[in-house]
Amino acid sequence: MGNETRPWKMGETWVFDDTIEHEAWNDADEDRVILIFDIWNPFLSESERALITVLMAAKNEYYQTIAGAAP
Repeated sequence: MGNETRPWKMGETWVFDDTIEHEAWNDADEDRVILIFDIWNPFLSESERALITVLMAAKNEYYQTIAGAAP
């Protein structure tokens, strides 16, 4: 799973867990557009989801504060 290579196939979709260290590259001569959906891992408990929600809200607030402080 962590050392798997998947080829891109035009018109096909696939899902992967990006919490696993990974890399991606585009060897084509054209731009590639990727649509990303963030979904809850089904193995997370409700309390873990609540903690992650608080963490992400704090992260967003932090970056909004930095963006507002930029010259």
